[in-house]
Amino acid sequence: MNPMHISSNKLLILLLFFSFYSAEAQLTTRDSARTTQLYGLSLGVYQPAGDMALNYRFFSSAEVEYLLKNKKGRIFGASFKAHYGNAVKDAEGIFSNLTDDSNNFLGVNGEFSTIQAGMSGGQLMFHFGKLLSSSYNPNSGWVILEGLGLGQHKIGLRDQRGTLPQLQSPFLEGYDRLHIGAYTNTSVRYLHLDNDERLNWAASISFTTGASKNIRGYNVDEAKSDDSMKFDLFYGGTFTWYIPVYRKQESFYLVD
Repeated sequence: MNPMHISSNKLLILLLFFSFYSAEAQLTTRDSARTTQLYGLSLGVYQPAGDMALNYRFFSSAEVEYLLKNKKGRIFGASFKAHYGNAVKDAEGIFSNLTDDSNNFLGVNGEFSTIQAGMSGGQLMFHFGKLLSSSYNPNSGWVILEGLGLGQHKIGLRDQRGTLPQLQSPFLEGYDRLHIGAYTNTSVRYLHLDNDERLNWAASISFTTGASKNIRGYNVDEAKSDDSMKFDLFYGGTFTWYIPVYRKQESFYLVD
């Protein structure tokens, strides 16, 4: 028998063995903790409290988020959240000096103006947290996430016909109550990363506190200055849809 033929057969067997071992050694979301980048889109609803509740009611949010989860379950990242909604609490009172007895806005040439008042704002937050207890698989479970960042909120106005000069800049700034401040956020969420990497989501409840200040310094409708620090607070829930990107080395071998 040809010795070269025997050696070739042994080499083929060794290659098949190592290929099989590598396949068996592959990390999977189902049975191994993995390093994961999470790109998320969220929708949320919130109820304001504290000084924030003086101007606003229930409002909504849309959020983009980036998180990095390592194999030890530690999480770091950032998010931007936009707030919006027809949530102004006393719009008629704020703009009463610009309306008639029927609360109609009178524009130029005696025409009625169509004005919509709503809340608008946003927050940029940096996050850190931990996967506390896993369930379903080692990458899913209950997460505590803390956040720190900056934000703003104001009364957003839209003059659809553009016929009310009293609500054009710079006069608008006397009504919008633009506040800017620093905020902290605590959220408890259930993170679900699918075994097959298809359906990946999180459901969260969160509590946000902050200190803000009216940078305009004056409210025209109240005819007085407004330069005190405000205590902002709001709480609510979000649902997030994630696109996960797993670390390449971990997608193929147990050892990097």
